[in-house]
Amino acid sequence: MGRDKNKEFIPVVDLFAGPGGLSEGFSAYRNGSYFQTTLSVEKDDWAHKTLELRSFVRQFTKGRIPKRYYEYIRGEGITRRELFEAFPEKHATAENIAWHAELGKEPLATVIDRVSEAIGDSDHWVLLGGPPCQAYSTIGRARRTNDIHFEKDHKHTLYHEYLKIVAALRPTVFVMENVKGILSASLNGEKIFPKILSDLRDPIEALSEDDREGLPPLDLEHRYAVYSFVQEAVDEQFLKPEDYLIKSEDYGVPQNRHRVILLGIRGDHDCGPHPVLEPIDKPFTFHDVLANMRPLRSQMSKNDEGFVEWKTRVGKCLNNRQLKTKKFADVQDRMVKAVKRMRISSQYGGQFVPGDCNPAELSQWLYDPKIGGSIQHETRGHMDSDFWRYLFASSYAAVRDEVPKLEQFPKFLWPNHKNAKADENGRVRNFRDRFRVQVWDQPSTTVTAHLRKDGHYFIHPDPSQCRSITVREAARLQTFPDNYFFEGPRGKQYEQIGNAVPPYLAYHLADVISEILDGCKMAEQANDMDIEEILLSEDCA
Repeated sequence: MGRDKNKEFIPVVDLFAGPGGLSEGFSAYRNGSYFQTTLSVEKDDWAHKTLELRSFVRQFTKGRIPKRYYEYIRGEGITRRELFEAFPEKHATAENIAWHAELGKEPLATVIDRVSEAIGDSDHWVLLGGPPCQAYSTIGRARRTNDIHFEKDHKHTLYHEYLKIVAALRPTVFVMENVKGILSASLNGEKIFPKILSDLRDPIEALSEDDREGLPPLDLEHRYAVYSFVQEAVDEQFLKPEDYLIKSEDYGVPQNRHRVILLGIRGDHDCGPHPVLEPIDKPFTFHDVLANMRPLRSQMSKNDEGFVEWKTRVGKCLNNRQLKTKKFADVQDRMVKAVKRMRISSQYGGQFVPGDCNPAELSQWLYDPKIGGSIQHETRGHMDSDFWRYLFASSYAAVRDEVPKLEQFPKFLWPNHKNAKADENGRVRNFRDRFRVQVWDQPSTTVTAHLRKDGHYFIHPDPSQCRSITVREAARLQTFPDNYFFEGPRGKQYEQIGNAVPPYLAYHLADVISEILDGCKMAEQANDMDIEEILLSEDCA
């Protein structure tokens, strides 16, 4: 939150920032080195608006966020403009921190000037970033490799924009995040990941003459060591590509999210073995962070006429003869009970839903009692056939302790799609997980930007709610604090959340980097003392 003016801080610059997941974790860290996000760069309009609002909130010390902010996020009449006008100086600071720009299109000299201004005369600073990863993703890669434009896709080389800043301004430490698919992706027949490691180790050598154009004079002496956050190594050369993969559920994120995150340390500050993330004893689950959220019903995609009509339409599938077989007897029984338990008090939520929602785990990180409930907790509208699939999938998981694949659904619930076909063994290949229910006692599956399109992969485990997860539930699974407000239409909110680094994971990354930087400072102080002793001895002589 707000800066402690009496304490020296370490500047943090966040490139390709999205809604600010990385910088949120670093800004919240207070145990050692004191990090201050001084520049965040994002091209997407709505993500930038989210970033600017959160940069504004961070200008206030913890526990002192103004009442007007809560009125704004609850939708109680105050506009964004009125909120900012009430605190013009803090808004001006936030506006300067959150820069709406597209790297690669913005003049390099302008980018360097903005970053230089953000780091000031600090001896140490940290560079964060996750260059857009769509071109590295394993999802859809087979489709794109046949595209003649794929090899020319600028997303492959956007990390060069990140590289240029490393080369020109030499952060003490950098953090670069990307999808798991980067480990196996190739470009022009060459594996991408080893080349990226090589480039980051010697960013100046990696840059072409064209890339160097516009850069200030480069210090050729400094290379980088690129380490893992989870695998100890005396020398980075002993690390394997998979050692750079972080399984977020092992470090307090209630989600099976696996990402490649690189830790770069400038050569003159690489003091040998460094700390790594400490795994928790038992992963947090869907239940741990979402069980206390206000129960909601789904909306009807067209002409929502209220609870009674909704319940009637959901229950229409119960008499289908395919369900009334020995094969599905236990599931059908659970479906009937779920419909009977549906209560007229269930609403479909909204921008603000009052009521206590303190989670069982991560309470200090997520929960803000000043909200008085949950923001952005509203369900989507669904077709009748989706109601039935959701009711079946959640009931099946409840009674059989297993997430059903599409071939385990009765045929009347299969979608009318060319990919919803079984092979000679009765197995569906492409659409097996098209309708995926989450499980109470496990971490969720990976929250992705696909949620902007539909919620079929994130069916709520309570059959009586018969719905997909809300924006706020997705945000909690990504460990965004409950007072973190996402700007834009609902699809854009889901997209921002799915593309982000979980802030709570970033907080732990900050812990590792804090220890590294504290070690750097101690070494510098010892070196300064040695020099002073030499000078004193010369004076005495």
